[in-house]
Amino acid sequence: MRFCFGCAHEWHEPVNCRLLKLWLKKCSDDSETSNWINANTKECPKCQVTIEKDGGCNHMVCKNTACRMEFCWICLGPWEPHGSSWYNCNRYDDSRAKQARDAQELSRANLQRYLHYYNRFMNHQQSLKLENKLYTTVKGKMELMQAHMSWIEVQFLRKAVDVLSECRRTLMYTYAFAYYLKRDNHAEIFEGNQRDLEMATEQLSQFLERDLENENLVTLKQKVQDNYRYVDQRRLVLLKHCQEGTERDIWQYTA
Repeated sequence: MRFCFGCAHEWHEPVNCRLLKLWLKKCSDDSETSNWINANTKECPKCQVTIEKDGGCNHMVCKNTACRMEFCWICLGPWEPHGSSWYNCNRYDDSRAKQARDAQELSRANLQRYLHYYNRFMNHQQSLKLENKLYTTVKGKMELMQAHMSWIEVQFLRKAVDVLSECRRTLMYTYAFAYYLKRDNHAEIFEGNQRDLEMATEQLSQFLERDLENENLVTLKQKVQDNYRYVDQRRLVLLKHCQEGTERDIWQYTA
């Protein structure tokens, strides 16, 4: 395994050391628990006690016995003016309630955005670990193939798993990179390259896990080589674009 001279972490292209440090801290930090609380709870508009909604009704009663304010979960306004038209929330538009709603929606949106990148980062990390078992699978296949081919000639199978592992690792770190990337035309090109690499990687993974036994020796080598060469090409295209962006200082980050 290759390591980064800059931070002693494993090789983490395309994300730089500074952003990777922020990302790993964010993933392990309890601040994300706070984000969940902010996204799934609200404060009583009167006494600021934190309340979690445990049912479908939007008529809330503060659990603080010294307060017991009745308010609307949707707009955080007093419940009484809502009457039978509570679902419109058109009877109360106090600026304080609007600020509370805006803060709540922003917190929820930020959490959903983080989870989008975090879940995909962790998914590729898990796939990378699981696909390490493929080395055992292809080793057995390589030994069987030596009845018809030399040891050198069957190395293409191990090479395919090596490429798959490299692509998984690259994809994993593309999501840390993308999380801090500001939206612009350059980011859209990056996401297109990321999508192409992801699709090609999944196809190679499926071939090695499910279709390997179905191929005869005549076609197997050519198909495996075609697959892993294309996947590796997509990885290099993505990394080249990221490197050129760094050299030309076109990447804009949120942190």
